[in-house]
Amino acid sequence: MTTKVSFWLVPAEEDRAFFQDLIDSLAREYDAPSFTPHVTIYSGEYAPDESLAELIETATRGVQPFSLSVDRIFYTEEFTKTLFVQFYPSATLSQISETLRSNSKKPSNYALNPHLSLIYQYLNEETQKNLTNSLNLPKSEVFFSEVRAISTPQKVQTREDVEHWQVICVSQLQ
Repeated sequence: MTTKVSFWLVPAEEDRAFFQDLIDSLAREYDAPSFTPHVTIYSGEYAPDESLAELIETATRGVQPFSLSVDRIFYTEEFTKTLFVQFYPSATLSQISETLRSNSKKPSNYALNPHLSLIYQYLNEETQKNLTNSLNLPKSEVFFSEVRAISTPQKVQTREDVEHWQVICVSQLQ
């Protein structure tokens, strides 16, 4: 049996606190689930005998904490991209994602699209536009210092799906 696992890049403490407050505030206001701020690096199926901690270590060996540059705040109709911060591509992030893929026993066709979601909820477009226009980020770069492996349902489309996420392992970038 395999498990769907997503690898997350998690902001460093100061940026994590800012985004956690924003995510929690939006979750309260729009009756949405709260979640840890993150950028999904890679996602795929893993067998119980695969060491996710080793995969992360291999993929992040020699990688120090780094920042991603903000492109814009945007939205879609997709539940997991209701409202999000889109980042510019990053060679470091692409390298980590590709190393995770190439070292997986069952590589997936996951396409890296660096973004940090701010809310998971089905909202109408007018509400999404208003939120996009009203939010101001204090910085043009977000600093990241941690990678996590998270078990997730096959599809994430509801609050319950989000609430069933489980942290498998955590690794600090050094």
